[in-house]
Amino acid sequence: MPASVLLIDDEVLVRRGFRHALEEAADVVVLGEAGRAADGLLLAQRHRPQVVLTADVTQLTRLCGCASGGVIVLATEGTDEHLHRVLTDGARGFLLKRASHEELVAAVRAVAQGHAFLCAEMTARLLDRFEILPPIEELDRGLGSLSDRERQVLVRMARGRSNEEIARELYLTCATVKSHVSHVLAKLGQPNRMHAALLAQRMGLLSRAG
Repeated sequence: MPASVLLIDDEVLVRRGFRHALEEAADVVVLGEAGRAADGLLLAQRHRPQVVLTADVTQLTRLCGCASGGVIVLATEGTDEHLHRVLTDGARGFLLKRASHEELVAAVRAVAQGHAFLCAEMTARLLDRFEILPPIEELDRGLGSLSDRERQVLVRMARGRSNEEIARELYLTCATVKSHVSHVLAKLGQPNRMHAALLAQRMGLLSRAG
């Protein structure tokens, strides 16, 4: 089933651009849009979307209760304080309004599936702060050891794809994709696919992959 989305933003052009990007994805459907959180809450209570994208966080806690997957907060600029506040209030995702259409769709897919999603800029800052990643030389060696197919799998992991989606895109079986994921984690020295995806974003693999 497609991921159902509700958009809330007081800028009509922003909503129009995001809606266009989401409707380009075959696995996403936009149920409606609103300019204010109060109006968006009424739509959310009526339609019960999987994901709410909102720039207005005045009703954030109540919106979280209406979205089966979660709420993604849209921000013009990302500060640590803002991120901490919205995550504490229940948001499952954080995205800058200047995000690419690809990152927007990846965020919706991830949150619709019950995962969390942070935009690449905030991810990089958090990684720098908590030093999750090993030294850059070690990362380069790990990435260099990946086969072409493993690199393709890693890029799709970073885009929020599930094993089933990766299998369809690369014409592989789910068992083969699972094996590739295990090899990627081992070669990169990462404990899980989330950390591997963060690493791919940090190292710029998404932009290089086109």
